[in-house]
Amino acid sequence: MHPEHPLAKAHDMRSDSIPSLSRTKDIARVAQGYIEAGHFASIEWLIKQRGEVVDAGSALSEDTPTPLPERPIYRIYSMTKPIVAAAAILLMERFRLHLFTPLGSILPEFRDMKVLNADGSSESAAPILIEHLFTHRAGFSYNFMPDCPVGALYQSDGLINDGSCSLEVFANRASAFPLAFQPGQRWHYSIGHDILARVLEVVSGQPLGKLLQHEVFDPLGMTDTQFFVPESERSRLMPMYGRSLDEILQSPDIHDTLKSFDVADAYPCDKPEVFARGGHGLFSTAEDYIRFAQFTVDGKTPMGASLLSRKMVDFMWHNRLRDEQLPYWLGPFPSPGYGFNLLGRVMMDPGQAISLTGETEGGWGGAAATYYWADRQEDFVGVVMTQNLGSLSPMRTDLMAAAYQALD
Repeated sequence: MHPEHPLAKAHDMRSDSIPSLSRTKDIARVAQGYIEAGHFASIEWLIKQRGEVVDAGSALSEDTPTPLPERPIYRIYSMTKPIVAAAAILLMERFRLHLFTPLGSILPEFRDMKVLNADGSSESAAPILIEHLFTHRAGFSYNFMPDCPVGALYQSDGLINDGSCSLEVFANRASAFPLAFQPGQRWHYSIGHDILARVLEVVSGQPLGKLLQHEVFDPLGMTDTQFFVPESERSRLMPMYGRSLDEILQSPDIHDTLKSFDVADAYPCDKPEVFARGGHGLFSTAEDYIRFAQFTVDGKTPMGASLLSRKMVDFMWHNRLRDEQLPYWLGPFPSPGYGFNLLGRVMMDPGQAISLTGETEGGWGGAAATYYWADRQEDFVGVVMTQNLGSLSPMRTDLMAAAYQALD
């Protein structure tokens, strides 16, 4: 950890002021180990319990010429999804959106969908419900999903990596492809949140970025979270490392030497009038995202104002997958013990988990190895930030495990 970095000073001052917590040094030790192994150029973390900082710090490769900027900005990829879901839940609380509503009644282009079967035949799809979009059960896919013909169609079209089209155009293009399975049938990671985001635009009458700003970012004080980075702040934007999708699909288990990777076309920082997505696209900081993580625990702003009712917070945390849909698989990787709620994963049975966690822990991660968790039972939240696209390292869950070990 660089002592010049403000979070290093926060770590020194704050963790020592909480005598009930111990073993926080293990968090930095785990992070530093991954840096020294060459898996990441930098790792930043921020962890709180009951609103107080448990630990905050960063680890940085010696090959990196300068310390982290103040309040580094990251591309958070799929950690965009829980924020978009939260905005949808806020509209649900006002009865402007319902889980049982057919998607086609809001976006007519999705009314008469087809399902592409494994043998190449097709059949008419059952109606997609709004709930299916939250829970990756709508029948959509992703371009990187192995052995998925629909994902291959997305890949050949360039749909996911086109950062030049609007969310409306994205949804219209997506509606032209068949579904990978009948809606409601199973959990399959997908562009469902991008479609949900377009639903929010239609229901609210506002562009997604403006809606999130008003409903989520402003109330929670998330001053650095948007679908773009102002030119004056781009020196804080962390560089991306990683591999292309083709490289990852060909050799998913290979750990390559860190190399810079340009994602500006697929994930632009300078197109606020065009670029917005529901499944990825946001830029954020550790300080901003920890505010969102805490909001998911209690539904309140940092000042204590309730954005969601107590019962709605309870409601959004419940697992929604049936027994036969568990464990859910993210590509070739299962998530034993976890269910899936309206925001993301939720731990139902720690006895099935494959890394240290807590009952009721939930959250999500991003493709560049960002990660967050929120544990309502412990009132315990954490954010891990880095930028390595396609990394399969267990760094994120190891840091969460180290944070849990620090709790007395």
